[in-house]
Amino acid sequence: MKLRDQIVMVTGTNGAVGSELVEHLKERAHHVVAVVRGSSVVWRDLGQGHSEVSGDLTDVHIVGKIVSALESSLATCHAVVNVIGGFSLDGPVESLETEDWDHLWSLNFKTCLYICQALIPIFKAQGFGRIINFGSQAGDRGMAGAAPYAVSKSAVHALTRTLAVEGGGVVTANLIIPSIIDTPANREAMPEADFARWTTPASIAERVAHILDEVEQPPNGESFPV
Repeated sequence: MKLRDQIVMVTGTNGAVGSELVEHLKERAHHVVAVVRGSSVVWRDLGQGHSEVSGDLTDVHIVGKIVSALESSLATCHAVVNVIGGFSLDGPVESLETEDWDHLWSLNFKTCLYICQALIPIFKAQGFGRIINFGSQAGDRGMAGAAPYAVSKSAVHALTRTLAVEGGGVVTANLIIPSIIDTPANREAMPEADFARWTTPASIAERVAHILDEVEQPPNGESFPV
């Protein structure tokens, strides 16, 4: 199935990368569902054949309601791009509190897990599904002072590769592994950096669209550094 025929859900669309991805996919996909933060599940028509839904993706019950709203409104979904996540420098491992681990575990791993769990039955029933999760270089290499972030992203990597095996090629799962992304928040945090060396949200969006549009030999279980 080509991207122009797909209904694509994108999580984490409050951020720079997620919002850029939504705008990019609006021009190429059949229908884009942007998931934004919210305390309750509210479905909105964005016009031009696209939608937005709010909810707390760290709550498995809310995720179920979001997917139920999706099925009620659009009947199905063909792909999901999980951009949602967070980062924090919390200090060395020995200084961390339980809350430090729980926060990023929920934000990075549980959100990804819950969305995938809710959508995979739809994908398998229709014989087609595409999952793209956002990982991190820290998830492969570790990162001093950011253990909860690195560990939670490592779990996203393992989950994605497991889904790729379980999907049997019918449901594919792949990873986007960004380097430093050129966002206003990162520029403010690192004003002396060479911004020209950073990855732009637009280039990430183009890579995602290319993966979703691959029909002849769709990648599965692969990592795409950007």
